[in-house]
Amino acid sequence: MRLYDLYNSKAHSIIPTLERIQSAVKYLGLKPSYSSFQVGGTNGKGSTCAFLNSILLSHGYKVGWFISPHLIDETERWRINSEPISEQDLGIFIKELKPIFERFELTYFEACTLIALSYFEEKKVDFAIFEVGMGGRWDATRVCSPVACAITNIQRDHIKWLGEKSSQRALEKLGIYIQGRPLVLGSMRFPLYPLALEVCNQSDLIVGGLDFFAQGKIDGSKTLLESFEFDSFKLKNVRLGLWGEWQIENCAVSIALASSILKLSEKEVSKALETTRWEGRMELIREKPAIFLDGAHNPDAIFSLCKALKTHFPNITPVFSSLKDKEWKNSLKAVSLFFKELYITQINHHRALNLEELKLACDELGIFCHCLESPSEILNLDKDIVVFGSLYLVGEVRSIIKSFGGHK
Repeated sequence: MRLYDLYNSKAHSIIPTLERIQSAVKYLGLKPSYSSFQVGGTNGKGSTCAFLNSILLSHGYKVGWFISPHLIDETERWRINSEPISEQDLGIFIKELKPIFERFELTYFEACTLIALSYFEEKKVDFAIFEVGMGGRWDATRVCSPVACAITNIQRDHIKWLGEKSSQRALEKLGIYIQGRPLVLGSMRFPLYPLALEVCNQSDLIVGGLDFFAQGKIDGSKTLLESFEFDSFKLKNVRLGLWGEWQIENCAVSIALASSILKLSEKEVSKALETTRWEGRMELIREKPAIFLDGAHNPDAIFSLCKALKTHFPNITPVFSSLKDKEWKNSLKAVSLFFKELYITQINHHRALNLEELKLACDELGIFCHCLESPSEILNLDKDIVVFGSLYLVGEVRSIIKSFGGHK
């Protein structure tokens, strides 16, 4: 049984409130025996959680991890020690909790969160990692009552719900803060840090560039963390398991977040960072010709990705598509600054952007685009490519590759 099957015929509406999920948790008497970390921000949440998951595992803890969205299979959303929930266990939880979903009229994401809380408690994890779905203040994951939180950055995404102004989005994301508990910020950038000083106790803040420091670089296909320092904890010359200059900040946030609660081993953290893997994040899924998959799906993330690709993989060609309710025109403009040729394709999703509309926008921006009738045609391209623009597109391509026998 899939949870989505209960929701796919229902109207998709978002009414910002914590009342539904809080009432459901109270009704069930859920009081987790484990400690939780909560990670919010616009970009880098998933990668930061992946690094944190590896760090906790390397220190011998049993770790639950709740993510969204999934790429291929719904079971990916709930993981223990990196392994997705079994179909059998998921079916049991859905059957047991279905009356609660209906009684309190939970949304799909709220139901996912309730399953995570119950699953992690039943399996007696030591720590659980909760990735914020959207914003923070009204996000269902707040019911995890975290011992420490992190916010990676504030950029443009979900502006319909979080606000046009960056200060509005920052305040929404700062809603995960709990007085007296550590809050890690990725940097001192405006507006997140100045607003955090207004709404948080300064003694609770742990800020990149102020309290912890990280430096690194990209060397071809390698991403190197050259140095990291937070109080007495130091690292030098660690190759990260995830590619991209932005991963230096993401891994730094994860170390600072874990360090705010635990005493860490430099040896174990180094090993954890090197072995971190995260599906769909500059993931090399075929070598010759190369197919990279990346989850960049908003203008800021796509700009950073394209800039890095043009520098380190100058001969690579993008494959792009998007959902129609995203800021896809601004994302396409970011692509056009670095690439004048790309492939476009249609995503198999009810919110998918129409291919003709996407082609017209490419023409207006002076991008020569090749139209692929379906993502499966990507396998026939005789050149190195990178697929991005939508996690749904990444998931489709990953699923297609998997059906042909897996990676590489």
